[in-house]
Amino acid sequence: MKRQRLSDTDYQQLFGQLLTRVSQGWNSQEVFQHLGHRMNDRYFKAWLREYGKRLRKLPDADHQLASQLVRLSRVGCGELGEIAAEIGRELLMKPAGKGEEVAAVEQRKRVSAETSPSDSISSIENSDSEQAKAWFNRGNQQAMAGDFLGAIASYDKALQFQPDYHEAWYNRGVALGNLGEYEKAIASYDKALQFQPDFHQAWNNRGVAAGKSPHYNPEAATFLQFQFPNTSPILPNPTLTQRGYQGALLSFQEGLKHCPQDTHPEGWGQLHQAIGNAHYKEGKYQRNYRDSWDKAVTEYHQALITLTPDAYPELHLEVLQDLIRVLLGLKQHTEAKKRRNQGLTVFQTLLNSQKSTFQKRQLLAKFLPFSQMRVDDLVEEGEPTLALEAAEMNKNLYLTWILDARNETTLSPNYRQIQSLTNPTTAIVYWHLSPNALTTFIIKHNSENPIIIDAPLSASGEVRGIKLLEDWIKTWDEYYQYYRKNPAQPPDYKKAKQELGQSWQDNLPNLLEELQHILNITAILTQLNSESITNPSTHIQNLILIPHRDLHRFPIHALFPDTFTITYLPSAQIGLHLNNRGEIQPILPLQVDYPPHKDCELLPYAAIESAAIAQLFPNSQRISGDQATKTTVTDALNGNYTIFHFTGHGTYNNEMPQNSALLLNHQDKLTINDIRQLSLKSYQLVTLAACETALTGRETIEKDYVGLVSAFVYQGVSHVLSTLWTIPDDMSSLLFIVYFYWQLKKGKPPAVALAKTQEWLRNLTNKKLARYYQVIFQRLPREENPLRPFVRTKLGEIGVMERDKLQEKIFDHPYYWAAFTITGSLFLPSPVQEK
Repeated sequence: MKRQRLSDTDYQQLFGQLLTRVSQGWNSQEVFQHLGHRMNDRYFKAWLREYGKRLRKLPDADHQLASQLVRLSRVGCGELGEIAAEIGRELLMKPAGKGEEVAAVEQRKRVSAETSPSDSISSIENSDSEQAKAWFNRGNQQAMAGDFLGAIASYDKALQFQPDYHEAWYNRGVALGNLGEYEKAIASYDKALQFQPDFHQAWNNRGVAAGKSPHYNPEAATFLQFQFPNTSPILPNPTLTQRGYQGALLSFQEGLKHCPQDTHPEGWGQLHQAIGNAHYKEGKYQRNYRDSWDKAVTEYHQALITLTPDAYPELHLEVLQDLIRVLLGLKQHTEAKKRRNQGLTVFQTLLNSQKSTFQKRQLLAKFLPFSQMRVDDLVEEGEPTLALEAAEMNKNLYLTWILDARNETTLSPNYRQIQSLTNPTTAIVYWHLSPNALTTFIIKHNSENPIIIDAPLSASGEVRGIKLLEDWIKTWDEYYQYYRKNPAQPPDYKKAKQELGQSWQDNLPNLLEELQHILNITAILTQLNSESITNPSTHIQNLILIPHRDLHRFPIHALFPDTFTITYLPSAQIGLHLNNRGEIQPILPLQVDYPPHKDCELLPYAAIESAAIAQLFPNSQRISGDQATKTTVTDALNGNYTIFHFTGHGTYNNEMPQNSALLLNHQDKLTINDIRQLSLKSYQLVTLAACETALTGRETIEKDYVGLVSAFVYQGVSHVLSTLWTIPDDMSSLLFIVYFYWQLKKGKPPAVALAKTQEWLRNLTNKKLARYYQVIFQRLPREENPLRPFVRTKLGEIGVMERDKLQEKIFDHPYYWAAFTITGSLFLPSPVQEK
């Protein structure tokens, strides 16, 4: 396919963004994601050489820019990076500007960053056009950093210099859409289309915004005209004032009038795809969805007319993914399989055409659903071993892509190597989700091939595992959304009762029972112990669970009898890596306690929890409150500790998993990218006693789970204890964590300690809790200790309870104990043995 040449402005914008992001720490993976096929664009290289000539002609050199150019070659930009480095090195040989004019310019920059752009690329000339480009580039940098308000201000500046700058109007609309200002976004898109009527991206985004906007607001266009009086007014189109589903369709259809099939094949195809997506989305919320989804199929077929595999292979695959999704929803399985096979052929051809490892990884990450469908093919062909190995390869490709982008080699085990994680009493349950199917593999110590468990059948005898699971996830998310808005309210709070019938907490046992049926746990249990009747030594007592995609979000361990000791793994390869460890060192904890991060509530029992752990392990080091800065914590983590206990808050970034983080003091964060820079092989346990640190987000996970837990085990941490949901009753969390560490101190391996702690909490009564407090109180030192008044108060509360109340199980509900999970090695022993 002939590569389209961009304008000099576009190349300048692309390169300016690249320099800025590399200076902020981008790695080679992120650089490639930004450049894509432009990394090998000969026109881009020619532009850069011309740009270098202009820089060399300047009387004085910008050494900051020169350093950025040299740095570019160090992160893997190929020939582009080498050209940039050559320019940069020559500029560094020249003296920096010292004259009065340069000094005056620098002084103006210091006085007011708002009156002239800071982008050194665009300040080469002072024409209105160059000033507009500089502000445009600055706005793009701010938008990429998530500062959409700042980006809008910069685009406004650009438009003051160049009112017909249609790309600036378009990007302004994108930023407003990200802020939820859909009517203002539509007004900006309309301005972009006023200057460039065949701008298909603007028509596409305008339709999306119209679909999300609750109602038409003519004042948005009026206000825009007031803000930019020197531009011609937007003439209202009465056919485009509708909003919602119909408004989206009208916008896309209007775009087709300006983007004909023969002259705008890419735009024409993408607009038909957008219409198909609108029909699909509308059908999802209708009982009679078939009509909308039939229309979606028609539109996707139209899109494929111009978005062919030869001309636009990646866009072709995107449309096929959408089409297959709808065909499966319509139960047109034969046609879906046909399209799946077509897509697999195109995908493999496209993959084979890539020469760079990074290019291959980018494609694999973007079109992982087609790799997932290959697993389904192998299952249908009666090749369970190859299917499992393909599923494992997909996992490791994506994990390596996110967690170790510089590593060009992806290690992935074969079946025998995966099987080595088992023994006569230990088995693996391994799930795989594709757009087509839910597949469950069981790996046992003596099985020649993995055993596949069929998904449950519907009443009509049809296999519906994936559809049942998708519907269940949607229900879970509806309930959980209410809970997340205000988890501190009682379980039967009014809104949930009105909207859903009962709250997420109340409905949790029912939800888990439904998931147990969907995953066919009964069949799994039957298969696990099918040989134990004739050979008791093969009775399975330990399970390694390897979920996939959304299944990482849910307490699958709670679906199995409590007679099992259970751990999780992100992939079998990580489990093999964890098993190859040296001698285990004595317990030496590092504690980071309740950093006061902005916008986060204080954790009321955090100080008590930390004091209790310090009481159990007097040799622990504590970093508390304001001391918990990023520098302090990372320096400490590089020490020779064996346990890292974090009490605080965590976040998950569904779009950019690398930016998921533990929140530290004020605005500091410890992200996955930061964790990847640490040496953590001495750690046998990381405890993330923070909210939802094991949660991977409530958006559907199309690829695989990569979160904080994955990052820690990837770095060699043997076990990670984490939580799946927030538990506002911090007393149960406090008791759980303290008892868990007590079990560790007594010599229990982490997975066993977790199982014993869950069993203890489930059976805990107020009477038993009083005895527990009494044992603790007797062991506390007499000197000042925050635990003594706390325990004394709790004993007093229990002492005045009625007799019936004393016998009640306090935390038997799965809400309290099922949130905690252990990820990591199953067999690692604890170094401490204490009675």
